[in-house]
Amino acid sequence: MAEVKKPRAKSTAKSVQKADDLVEMAAISTAETIEAVTEAKPASLPAITAAPVEAGAIFLSAKKQGDVLRQAMSEVVATSAKGALEVNDKIIEAVNAQRHAALDLWRSAISPSPLPEAFKAQSQATRQAYETASAQWKDIAETTALWFTRSLEPLQSALRR
Repeated sequence: MAEVKKPRAKSTAKSVQKADDLVEMAAISTAETIEAVTEAKPASLPAITAAPVEAGAIFLSAKKQGDVLRQAMSEVVATSAKGALEVNDKIIEAVNAQRHAALDLWRSAISPSPLPEAFKAQSQATRQAYETASAQWKDIAETTALWFTRSLEPLQSALRR
């Protein structure tokens, strides 16, 4: 039959010695920390030379700034709406002009005329439609840039104040 081995008791002298050392180490470091804290002088606070500001004055200043920003935002909204309507009108005009140019181009293509004159009429109508469309879309782009610039001016002036 196999014999069961019993664990032997470890030497408690070493573990007690280590425990004592750890306790002593903790006690020493704690004592040094407490001495350092008691010897340390509290940092002095900087002297405040300005007069104390009343809470009411701060509130009024914040209220004035809020009113200025609120007024600027309402101007931004009004200017932005006006600019959006202007750009929208120009887009509608451009689409209508392009529609009319396309109809004129088709009418010139359908009309009974000799082939060289039909090609000439179509090329002139195409060139005119292209020039008109490019001029209108350039105008729309400029109007859009102006719209954004004007929309931000009230807010920028309010933030500068």
